[in-house]
Amino acid sequence: MSAPKAATSEALVVGFPKPMDYALLQRLFGVSDTHGNIAGTIGIARQETEWRFTPREPWKAGAYQLVFDTAIEDLSGNHIGQAFDLDKFQQVTKSIQTKTMSLPFDVH
Repeated sequence: MSAPKAATSEALVVGFPKPMDYALLQRLFGVSDTHGNIAGTIGIARQETEWRFTPREPWKAGAYQLVFDTAIEDLSGNHIGQAFDLDKFQQVTKSIQTKTMSLPFDVH
């Protein structure tokens, strides 16, 4: 992850070692601060190995979080916290359950 500089509209850049699912990158990643989600534009580059977030307004100095849903997967179907796309014969639930994780970063 490459954090932007304060008072700029530089993109927050997150790199991946292998291509990720384009549609999921568009939908399952976001940026927040202590006040909630930050508005901006998402871009996918470098053959789906780079996620870019450009804020609508210039970055303010402070603490932020890269927030993502654990449903994110690479092109082979591998998920976070699960090395391979395995059928574990889990009981099907009647409701959709989402789980998010976050990575902190600071803008200076």
